[in-house]
Amino acid sequence: MLNKKTKLIFFIFIAIFSFLNLEKVFAVDCEDKCKTLYPTDQTLQKKCSDDCDKIEKYEKIIEVKTKQLEVVNSQIGYINKEQAQNQQTLLETIKNLTSISEKITTLENSIEEKEKDIIYQKKMLSGLMQSYYDYDQQGILDIVLLDNTFTNPFGQVDYIRQSGVRVSDLLATIKKNQQELVDDQKELQGSYEQSEKLKKELQDDKYELQLSENQKQKILVETQAEKAKYEKLLSDIEDEIYSLESSKAVDYSNLPPAKGGYFNYPVSSVRITQGYGMTSYAKRGAYGGKPHNGVDFGLSTGNNIFTAKGGKVVGIGNNGKYAYGKWVAVDHNDGLLTLYGHLSSQLVSKGSTLKIGDKIGKSGNTGNSTGPHLHFSVFTSKSFETVQSKYVKGLMIPVGASINPMKYLK
Repeated sequence: MLNKKTKLIFFIFIAIFSFLNLEKVFAVDCEDKCKTLYPTDQTLQKKCSDDCDKIEKYEKIIEVKTKQLEVVNSQIGYINKEQAQNQQTLLETIKNLTSISEKITTLENSIEEKEKDIIYQKKMLSGLMQSYYDYDQQGILDIVLLDNTFTNPFGQVDYIRQSGVRVSDLLATIKKNQQELVDDQKELQGSYEQSEKLKKELQDDKYELQLSENQKQKILVETQAEKAKYEKLLSDIEDEIYSLESSKAVDYSNLPPAKGGYFNYPVSSVRITQGYGMTSYAKRGAYGGKPHNGVDFGLSTGNNIFTAKGGKVVGIGNNGKYAYGKWVAVDHNDGLLTLYGHLSSQLVSKGSTLKIGDKIGKSGNTGNSTGPHLHFSVFTSKSFETVQSKYVKGLMIPVGASINPMKYLK
């Protein structure tokens, strides 16, 4: 049977093997965008194509880092499970050791009582044997003559006969108690040996528990610096998004009047988990003290996401573990553009024409997300663009002048 260290190494090997079989991540429509931007200039088209290669490279790095984090989390999960099993074994061993200790105490008390009983019974037997000896030396007649108060000689004879029965019973009892004493002593010796074995098991269980805790702490310490770096990067990117969006002013004169029902909800079951602006979550520093630029809908991974209004897909991308993760942007040809973020998959491509209620993707937990949900933003069409992050090379972030989506939702 594999020992625990071997099993852990085997588990990590399987996790790494799975990690190496990653799906390729491509910069969506990047090559087409180059041809559209520079249809006749081959030099700029080549430079743009080189940038596409960089984007692809860094998207792969983002994906790799995400997978590495998944492997670490899997390792921690495995160790936590192992610790739970070790803890259960430890508790069982303690329970068994307590039980055997109680049994040892009971046996020791029983042996002590039996030894006292045997000593007492031997004294009784000695007294009876002395009576027989005296009777044999004096004879029944002498006993009768010497006893001035004796009135029933036949009763004395019966007494002696009854004493013979008592001696026989007493001998049987002593023999029985001596055998029980031997049996108890054997059982006590076995209990002592079992107790020592359990103490050794308890020591081993504690060692295994400490070993797995040391392994977990080692992994956590090794990843702590990477985690801090990643969290700082997320904060920087959120600041970057806010800075870019803050520089874009909303021109309401070119927008449709705000009214409920202008947009359909992008989900079939509406459960808003975070609103727009300085929400309580935003005030706790989730976005570096900046407001939330959309509305979050709580739902599990894999639910259909629908376009809020008819339009054209003008953007689609994958931010990996940053920002919106997998996202889709739809221009509604009325000055408004909607963005759908943290998707698990995208069901449309750039340039697709959509009707209201068409499926555009599946809900997920990609990007900077703490759980499965849909992030829904409304931007002005003119302000929307994707920009290169100054913190992560190859990371193209969608930004724009945001509007509270609730102004247009039912």
